[in-house]
Amino acid sequence: WFTTIVFRLFELRLAKQNLAKRKSEPNLQIAKEPFFFLFVILHSSFLIIVPIEILVFNRNFDLWLGLICLFVYTICLIMRISVLTTLRQNWNVKVVFDTKSKESICKNGLYKYIRHPNYLIVILEIASISLLHQAYLSFLFFSVCNFCILYFRIRQEEAALMQNPYYKEHFQNKKRFIPFVF
Repeated sequence: WFTTIVFRLFELRLAKQNLAKRKSEPNLQIAKEPFFFLFVILHSSFLIIVPIEILVFNRNFDLWLGLICLFVYTICLIMRISVLTTLRQNWNVKVVFDTKSKESICKNGLYKYIRHPNYLIVILEIASISLLHQAYLSFLFFSVCNFCILYFRIRQEEAALMQNPYYKEHFQNKKRFIPFVF
C-alpha cells in the first residue's frame, strides 16, 4: 500500500517533468480531458478507502489469496517499471500526443504486444491491493468506477493517437490488454 502511494507521487512528478521537456516539440498536443479529475479522485480515494474497509469491517488476511495478490502486485511493479523505462519522456498521466512524430511512438517492451499496458497495470493493482486483505467492497466499487472512466479515456486517447500514421500502423491490429484476445 505504502509502495503504491510512493510510486504514484513519483509518477506525478515524472509526468510533470516529462511534459515540461516535451513542450517545445512543434506538433505536441495535449488532449482536453474534462473528466481527468475523476481519475485523480478515483485513484486517490482508492488508497484511502481500502485501508478503511479493512479496519471498519475487520477484514482478515487469507494466506493463499494474499500470496496470489502479492505475486500479482509484484508483477504490476515490474510491469510499471518496464512501462516507465520504455516510454521514458513520452510517459505521462495526461493524453499527450504528436500527430507526426515517429519517435514518439513506442514499439518496444510491453507495447510490442498490447496498446495499454499502463491501464492493465492499474486494473491489476486495484484487484491485488483490495483483495490482499479481502476488501471486496472496494474491489467491486473501484473496479466498476475504473472501468467506466477507462471506457471513455481509452477511446479519447486512441482517437488522438490514431491520428499519427506510425501509431496507427503499429497498434491498429493490437489488442488493448491481452495479446490476441482482448
